[in-house]
Amino acid sequence: MIVEIRGINFKNKGAELMLHAVIQKLSDWNEENIVAIRPKTGTYKQRSQLGLYQLITSDKNIPFLNSAINTINYLMPQKLRHSLGLITYPEIDSVLDASGFAYSDQWNLQQTVVMANLAKKCKREGKKVILLPQAFGPFENPQLKKAFIELLDNADLVFSRDEISYKYLMDLGANSSLIKMAPDFTNLVKGSIPEYFDTQTKRACIIPNTRMLDKTSGNVQSKYLSYLETCLDFFTEVGLKPFILIHDTTDNNLGTQMRSKFGESLEVISESNPLYIKGILGKCHSVVSSRFHGLISALSQGIPCLATGWSHKYRILLEDYNCVECLVTSFDSQEKIRDHLKLITEDHSRSELIDKINKAGLEQKKLSYDMWSEVYKVLTS
Repeated sequence: MIVEIRGINFKNKGAELMLHAVIQKLSDWNEENIVAIRPKTGTYKQRSQLGLYQLITSDKNIPFLNSAINTINYLMPQKLRHSLGLITYPEIDSVLDASGFAYSDQWNLQQTVVMANLAKKCKREGKKVILLPQAFGPFENPQLKKAFIELLDNADLVFSRDEISYKYLMDLGANSSLIKMAPDFTNLVKGSIPEYFDTQTKRACIIPNTRMLDKTSGNVQSKYLSYLETCLDFFTEVGLKPFILIHDTTDNNLGTQMRSKFGESLEVISESNPLYIKGILGKCHSVVSSRFHGLISALSQGIPCLATGWSHKYRILLEDYNCVECLVTSFDSQEKIRDHLKLITEDHSRSELIDKINKAGLEQKKLSYDMWSEVYKVLTS
């Protein structure tokens, strides 16, 4: 089986973790399965380190490249191409979209149009298209709505990550037999602990998100940094040795700002390996995260978290793990923020949270296993 994976990148560690999850699952099914990715995604080194094949695609803006591709397609034997890690588009059996959150009025039209056109092409050629669990909507933009309906019409299976997204799909008149619900599937990925991380000391992790400064209200934007500072102060006071974890390269500036405020003693970890990030989070005492996959990586390992977010997906995630009380919706009161922090750090409330999170986590993992079973049926039918 040769599968193209789309919607991921190497800058956002949650997106890269989804890539790891797909690779691991396809390998579990059959070690001979191939995962291909387009050359514009990441560097050659990043792709090759994960055993990804390079998908050779034409580019209308580079005519001579199309000629070279045709030469490769017709003159280079398949065995030789594969030995070089090259896959041509006709060899692809199916496309898995792991965008996470891309099809919505909150993002640009172009990526929806591109995927809709690809889905139509795949349909004509008998290739399967599956949208893995992700958030969708809203769809008020007429052009985006039209393009996304075309995508749905040509997809073979679509997984909504939450009930709100599911309703957005149903409101578009989607074929209900093709729309399923399943949680984010990175909850099944096992992390690794890097040697440099101190596991002997109780640590508290803070994961910032620059989207809190451009996707939220003016009131939230103006108080977000002070919220992070309050969390750092609190964790220091209770002896948890806080650190900043960068989950997306766009958040580097926030890490720099926090260090300039608190000094060089504040550790800022910018880890390129998403498996190490998950391993680190699994060894934390407490986590404060504004990144969705930072929350999943912690919650799926039974680590109490506080969440802040800029879309409905954050609240739904905490509901899935039976800890919606851990969502911070206002930064107006430092006293209320500190009460939230006590919830995840004080022994009694923390113990109750861990029990609830672990119990819910088992159900979430079962749902992810069920999702992969559905995907396997479609890919092999």
